Order: sequence, then C-alpha cells, then structure tokens
Amino acid sequence: MWSSEGELRQGQPERALPHAYRALGFIKQVQQASRIYLARVGLELPPIDESRRMSGERKGLGDRRDGLVAATADEVPALALWQALAPGADAGASLESFATWLQANEHRLADPLDLVAALEVVRADPACSDCRQRLRDRLWPLLPQPAATTMPRPAPDARGQAYLDALAPEEIR
Repeated sequence: MWSSEGELRQGQPERALPHAYRALGFIKQVQQASRIYLARVGLELPPIDESRRMSGERKGLGDRRDGLVAATADEVPALALWQALAPGADAGASLESFATWLQANEHRLADPLDLVAALEVVRADPACSDCRQRLRDRLWPLLPQPAATTMPRPAPDARGQAYLDALAPEEIR
C-alpha cells in the first residue's frame, strides 16, 4: 500500500497498480477470515390442521372484543418513602415499611448495602436534611416507571373542523 502511494505521488500510476492489487488481495483475505457463517434459520410455522380449516370452528381462539389488560407493577414502598422524605414531611412509618421490604428484596437490588446505610443514617437522625436527601437520591432508581400512554389527539382548528364536517355523511349533518 505504501509503495503504491509512493508511486502515485511520483506520477507513475501504471507502476502503482501491482502494489495496489497486492494490498487489495491482503484486504480481501482478512475480510474472508473474519467472517462468521451462520446457518439460515427460517420461520417454522406449525402445520395447518386440514380438518379444522374452513370449518368455522372457533374453539381455542380469543375474543377480539376483550380489551387490553393493564399491566400491574410490583408494589414497592419506595415511592411512599420518597414522598415522605420531602422537606417538612414525617417519614417514620414509611421508613419501617421500606426497611421490611428491603430485607425481603435485597437480592433484587444492585447495591443494597448503600441503601441500608443511608436508611440507618436517616433513622438515627431524622432531622438531618442532607441525610434525607441522600436517601431520596438512592431511592430514585427504585421508583416505578409510569405506564406508557398515548397522547390525546388535539382538537382541530377552524379549518380542520371544516374539513371533518365536509367528510361527514349527509345523515349526520
């Protein structure tokens, strides 16, 4: 490659070609060596039951009219404690309920010892605002994520409403 570039800089492109082809051969060899070949895996659908096909039998199918069921989140007392640790609030009962939850679920947390240490400092001195804020900071990752919702459609302006009225059938007007 360097030889090819040197020949090109000297204005000898025909003398640079053999070096460039040799470099290209090495590049292709490295590309082929680094490839990983995987077996193709296709979509394997279950076989169609010919006896049931076109019969209209609906056994085993779900009802389309059923709406979606909202997901339920695990009950974590972190939100109640986080709210109780706000300045001017009493966190006594929330501290105890969170401590019992923490003992039962410490295996699910990334750093339970840090949380336990911050909890004990607040228990020892409930009036310490820095300690309460430190515990609130540790509780932030444990707060439940709000459920995803869709945004409501904005009300149409005058031109948009005129367009919608023009689309409406004669019976509705």
